[in-house]
Amino acid sequence: MVIAFLIVSLVSGIAAAMVAGALSGVRIGGEAIGNELAAYMGSLYGFLSGSVGVLLGLIILLLL
Repeated sequence: MVIAFLIVSLVSGIAAAMVAGALSGVRIGGEAIGNELAAYMGSLYGFLSGSVGVLLGLIILLLL
């Protein structure tokens, strides 16, 4: 049960970070480099930073 909760939380957290990164990339750099490229770059950086943040948050919650 706990493992399934951790996997679902990890996947949904990373997906949310990617969507938020894509939206902020379009908002910030869409005009300069194009919306599609800005969304790809924002999604990549959202994945990189979001996966670390979600993983650390889940580890802290697991230890509590």
